[in-house]
Amino acid sequence: MLPNGDKNSPGIGSSPAFLSVVEQAKKFATVPRPILIRGERGTGKEVLAHYIHHLSRRSEYKFVAVNCAALHDELFLAEIFGHEKGAFTGATSSRAGKLELADGGTLFLDEVANMSRDAQEKLLRVVEYQQFERLGGSEEIDVDVRILAATNANLDEMIESGEFLADLYDRIAFAELTLPPLRKRREDIPELIHHFLKNLHAEMPDMEKKEFTPAAIRALQAYHWPGNMRELKNVIERHYIWDADGVIHASELPLEITTIEPIGGTFQEQVRAFEKSLLLNTLKDVSGNQREAAKQLGMTYDQLRHYYKKFSLGELLV
Repeated sequence: MLPNGDKNSPGIGSSPAFLSVVEQAKKFATVPRPILIRGERGTGKEVLAHYIHHLSRRSEYKFVAVNCAALHDELFLAEIFGHEKGAFTGATSSRAGKLELADGGTLFLDEVANMSRDAQEKLLRVVEYQQFERLGGSEEIDVDVRILAATNANLDEMIESGEFLADLYDRIAFAELTLPPLRKRREDIPELIHHFLKNLHAEMPDMEKKEFTPAAIRALQAYHWPGNMRELKNVIERHYIWDADGVIHASELPLEITTIEPIGGTFQEQVRAFEKSLLLNTLKDVSGNQREAAKQLGMTYDQLRHYYKKFSLGELLV
C-alpha cells in the first residue's frame, strides 16, 4: 500500500489537490454505491480504496483486493467467481471466489480496464443484481458486496473502441475520484520524504539515521515523477541503504532527477546540461559557498567563477 500502508489514512499530504480528493472520499464513503478511482500508476489508488472501506458501514467486514491485470481470463474468472469441481483442468475441488470472501464487505478491482469482455459482462450482473454463478456451476449465489474499482487507463477511449462496456462503466462509476500525480502536489514531497525515512528507520533501527540535504529535497521536488509515490519511495529506500555517511546530497541522486534541462539534442548540448546540473546542485549543497563548491569539485575558484557566470547560476540559486 502507498504511501503509508495505513488503511485508516488516505495517505500523506496537505496540498489542496490531495485534500480535495480526501474530502470527496469522505463524502461518498458512507454512500452504498460503487466508486471508480482514477489515477496514474503509483498514485495510491489502493490506499484510497482502503480508506473508503474503513469509513464505510462495511468496515467490520473484509476488504478483498483483486489485480485484474495479473491473471489471464480463465484464472481471473475463477479467482473472482470461484469454481466447482471439474470446471476446468486442475479444478479438483470446489472453491469460493473473491466475491464470496468479500460478502458483506468491499471488493476492490485494481486495473479494472484489463478485464476481458466476458468478465465485464459477468461483473455487470453482479453489480446490478448481486448474484452470480461459480464457474462450472448452475446455482445462483447471492452476495452483498460493494465494488470499488481503479484504473489508470482512458476508459472513455476504451468505451468508444468497444473494449470496455459502457453499461459497466455506468454501474461502477456512481462517483469518480481522481488522485493527482505527484508533479501536481510537489509541496507534499518533503512530508513524504520525512515519512518514508521515518518508516525506514523503524524498519531498520540498527542502520544509521539518514537525511537528505535541502538541495536534494529541492531536486526531488523539481522532478516530474512518472512513477509517482511508488517511484519516490524506491529512490528514498535505495539511497537510505546505499548512503555511507548519513547525509544524502543532490549530486548523489540519479541523473534524470538532477538534470535541470531535458537530456537530448547534440553531444555538446547534453554535456552542457550535465555540467549545469552538477554545478548547481553542488552549490546548493554548500549553501552557495563558491570556494567550498570549487573544492568539492576539484576545481580552482577561478574555474568555478567562469562556469558560474556562463550558466548564470546566481539567478538559479535565488
